[in-house]
Amino acid sequence: MEIITFDHQVFRDLLNKIDKIADYVFKKEAIPAQEPDIWLTSEELADLLKISTRTLQRMRKDRTIAYSMVRSKCLYRLSDVEQCIRERIVSCNLQTLHEFRKNYLLTRKNTSL
Repeated sequence: MEIITFDHQVFRDLLNKIDKIADYVFKKEAIPAQEPDIWLTSEELADLLKISTRTLQRMRKDRTIAYSMVRSKCLYRLSDVEQCIRERIVSCNLQTLHEFRKNYLLTRKNTSL
């Protein structure tokens, strides 16, 4: 058996660091799991906003709405679209978006079972 001795102050510093690490870990565990990002195709978003895909293309060109290109396909994050609606950049009924999100998450949960 090996005995290790510490100076009193060094031991207190070590305990403080351990407490900080424990606080950090417990705070991370307390944060609820975030919902996964929901990505929409141009057709899905146009249907949701009740606009044409050409109008959506115009909005992309004018940089009104955020999008990402994946394999030459435009995808839109639902959270970005919701932000545009809240800021009144894009007009849409928020109830429609909430229903879409709820239905999307329900279908995703059913497919994972």
